[in-house]
Amino acid sequence: MDCLRPHYTTKWNYLPVKVPNKYSFFHILAFAYFVLQSTSLSGQADEANKEPPPQPPPIIFSAMLWGEQGFLTSSYAPWDNHEEENSTILPISIASGVVSKKYAYYGGNPLRFLEVQDLSEDEFETESNSSLKKPPPRVLASCNFTLTDGQTKEYILLVAPNKGDEEGTAKIYAIPFDQENIPTGSFAFSSRSNQTLYIEFGKNRFAVPPRNSIVKKAQVKENSRIIPLKVFLKKAGEYETVLSKEWPHSDTLRGLVYLTETPSGIEVTRIADFPQSVEQTLGYGSRPTITPPKKPRTR
Repeated sequence: MDCLRPHYTTKWNYLPVKVPNKYSFFHILAFAYFVLQSTSLSGQADEANKEPPPQPPPIIFSAMLWGEQGFLTSSYAPWDNHEEENSTILPISIASGVVSKKYAYYGGNPLRFLEVQDLSEDEFETESNSSLKKPPPRVLASCNFTLTDGQTKEYILLVAPNKGDEEGTAKIYAIPFDQENIPTGSFAFSSRSNQTLYIEFGKNRFAVPPRNSIVKKAQVKENSRIIPLKVFLKKAGEYETVLSKEWPHSDTLRGLVYLTETPSGIEVTRIADFPQSVEQTLGYGSRPTITPPKKPRTR
């Protein structure tokens, strides 16, 4: 009976497929190689044009006016190139009783404090064939540091304005202020007295020899935001209180305390500083020179 059943033949329709010859296959490989090379070269160009990350400066400094009350405005060149045209120059604000912001310095010795130039650019506008240039700023004061390769050193600069014939200039006393020597929460007590000073600082009691210094950690009662300071002199076997102060306190503070003997007694100057990262200092990553903006042409 199977032989009587009709047999159906299925017909498959094949679509022709064009197999690339060796020349078209070579062209595909060449094109792929070209794309990869172009991408690689583009990436290399981007890397070449990418600016390197800023380097840590050898010096970080802050400043405070010393010896008189007031306010002083100066400037400095982070790369010590103030005589160059278009050199980067940053302003510095210095006051008595409080340290300034922190600044980065990439130059060598000495650091120079410069006079702020108030002359406008219009005063130096000349014809295109003129060689007249803006004069470099005048140096008001300078100081030297101890530089160590591969290390960033921190200083506090005490700026003492000169009097008389040298008025308008100043002397700078560079005080080392590294974290290693004066850790967070500690203060360096410096005596400018010919007598031994007996100190009560918070919960600490200690003596500072004449014309000497000592570093002590501030210790206060729990959650206290005030730290008391008392200074005693030993007279006839008794301790006489010659100074009593109270200061705002924070565990993150560190600083310097100067104790000076005067005819009227002992005077104290405290320089308190909050920790700050190198990247937050003014002038960090600055370039030696700046490119002034081009003025539009006038018709």
